[in-house]
Amino acid sequence: MLNVVWADGTKDCVDLTGLIYRSRHFRVFLDDPPAFRRVQVADFGGGVAWKNGLDYGADTLRMMADEQRPVTGADLVAFETELNLTTAETGALLGLAERTVRAYRSAKEVPQSVAIAIRTIRSSNTVLNAHYRPVGHRVRGRPKKDPTSTAA
Repeated sequence: MLNVVWADGTKDCVDLTGLIYRSRHFRVFLDDPPAFRRVQVADFGGGVAWKNGLDYGADTLRMMADEQRPVTGADLVAFETELNLTTAETGALLGLAERTVRAYRSAKEVPQSVAIAIRTIRSSNTVLNAHYRPVGHRVRGRPKKDPTSTAA
């Protein structure tokens, strides 16, 4: 974990576990955790650096912090409003039942897979356009009997 105070005064705790395990360069910190803790601000705030020569840019670090931030039900509602999506369209886009979409709207935190999908769709119109399919209005309730039907 890396505690970061950004230039605007906001703070984040960024989990670099994925980077350390998946990067052959950063994997050195698995064998030497104290070396990881000796991180310093580099390039006048342009990133962070360690004594072993490894560094990580502030923009990428901010992106990682943003990706790790929880997505709430309120964020889901804002996503739907921003993209003018119906409950059915949101469900189809995210692969969820409409009932689940409605339940997530009041959730403190939506599941990680849903959060990743929301962030990805929100960041790219191409992704939205590739997967969006309009869902027509459906009448609620029991189907009404067709007066011209001869079925008994």
